[in-house]
Amino acid sequence: MAGAVSKKGERKGSLLEEINIRSLGLIDSATIEFKEGFNVITGETGAGKTMLLNALALILGQKADADYIRQGQDRAVVSGRFRLPEKISEGLNALIDEHEPEIEESSILLSRQLGRDGKSKAQLSGSSTTASTLISFADQLIEIHGQHANLVLTKANKQREILDIFAGQGLSVALLAYQDALKSYQVLRREIAELKKALGDRDSEIKSLEELVNEFAKLKPQGSELSQLEALISKLESVEDLRIASLGAQQALSDEEAGALNSLHSAKKSMTGAKGRDAQLDQIADVISEKLFDLIDAASDLDRYLDSLSADPQALELAQSRRSALNSFAKKYGSASDKSEALSEAIVKAEGARNRIKDLSGGDDRLAEMGRELEELRAKLLDGAETLSVLRADSAKKLSSSVTKELVELAMAKAVFEVRIESRDGSSDDHFSPFGLDEVFMLFTAHSGGELLAVSKAASGGELSRLMLALEVVLAGSYPLGTYVFDEVDAGVGGKAALEVGRRLRKLAMNSQVIVVTHLPQVALWADNHILVEKDSNGLLSSTSIKSLSDQEREIEIARMLSGIEESEHAQDHARELLNLRFSDVG
Repeated sequence: MAGAVSKKGERKGSLLEEINIRSLGLIDSATIEFKEGFNVITGETGAGKTMLLNALALILGQKADADYIRQGQDRAVVSGRFRLPEKISEGLNALIDEHEPEIEESSILLSRQLGRDGKSKAQLSGSSTTASTLISFADQLIEIHGQHANLVLTKANKQREILDIFAGQGLSVALLAYQDALKSYQVLRREIAELKKALGDRDSEIKSLEELVNEFAKLKPQGSELSQLEALISKLESVEDLRIASLGAQQALSDEEAGALNSLHSAKKSMTGAKGRDAQLDQIADVISEKLFDLIDAASDLDRYLDSLSADPQALELAQSRRSALNSFAKKYGSASDKSEALSEAIVKAEGARNRIKDLSGGDDRLAEMGRELEELRAKLLDGAETLSVLRADSAKKLSSSVTKELVELAMAKAVFEVRIESRDGSSDDHFSPFGLDEVFMLFTAHSGGELLAVSKAASGGELSRLMLALEVVLAGSYPLGTYVFDEVDAGVGGKAALEVGRRLRKLAMNSQVIVVTHLPQVALWADNHILVEKDSNGLLSSTSIKSLSDQEREIEIARMLSGIEESEHAQDHARELLNLRFSDVG
């Protein structure tokens, strides 16, 4: 009986390779290896199968509970190693780029440590991270279907997503084209709204801009003019003091009787008679001559300075008036607290005002042009949305038929599944969502002639699990995840129906890794890898052991599941007969 059962296709998806558990519930220490294809987990009630799923939930970032920690231990540690898919999705690639986990032999490690205080620590390939990060990675690697997890099927966005996945590459390409058209349409619509608002205020804006242009033309301000004016006004405001000081200096230099120039002239004249007779005295005479010429220049400068002080008696008034006009202009059209900076801002604004007036004046023509562009984009958008609707309608019929056939195979012979699409007409912009004009509804009835109702209202927990299994089998060729975990998928079934559930799980395992927790031998027999969870006790503390079974051990476990009696020869014959179905049934 050795050898794999499932006829596996070319595997490109992710794979859960193993789980390590330390001190969790009844499990003291265990390493569980999972294989490609169909993995089944069995064991008596209370043996610890649920704790194995709890370990997986912890690894995938779900809520931690300190009650899970094994009695007598301070903490529990769980980890799971995942092999990455050959073709990494955009979502997973973005997570890898963001968190940069260490990837060893194409695998990453997700870990969780839980303490008695209720606090938990998460790790990604050995580096500290958060539980939410583990959840993000889990969403890209694995999907768990328990009766509670299956409730996602009742959500409208999940139903639309399932239909779009089934529709395949053609719809994906059409959806991207539609979303590009929607983005362009929304951008242009915003630009038109902004321009309309601007045009609504343009008359007042044009009036203000023309006032700015006129004031600027009349004033002709310069950027550094204020600082120059401040210096000039400071000078003019002190003109009398400046005049007194300069007149005093002029008198001290040029007074006919006691002025410095007359004194130096006399000194120079006295030195002339002794010129050439003593070198040292000649040097002193040269210094006196040099100072005399310097003072003559200074006296001339003083004369000119005095003339300038009295040249324009209205200079102060004119400078103050100019400063006032510039300050007013800067305050009105500039925003900086510094007056010189505000003036510079106002000048820049004035220099650009003419172009702004031109733009506003030509706004009607631009608005009409943009309106025509918007009409063309809307037509393209509507066409893209209608293409999506046609593709979805065609895929909805095929998905409805395929899933209904699968439900029949899952011992729900009277069940009917229908995907119904309701499309808005696109007459309003509000009709366009990021996914088109369509709303997708999944309807179900378990009874012949029964009313088709929303999945959330028509399907029980067990029916919902089998419906999800039927969908997964149909979607197996196109669904992006590589690993599926099913719990309670066989709830409420037995006998032949259970055999069919097992067959469908095996079919799903041809393209994906499937992990199933079951109590039915009719399901367990189809597995490629059979994992047994056993409970034992030393009289003081119970514990759980977990191991993969050989072919002979499988016969014993299947027999136990059939009869409830260990080592029953009759049950083992029956188990052997069931296990042989794996090879006779090659569908």
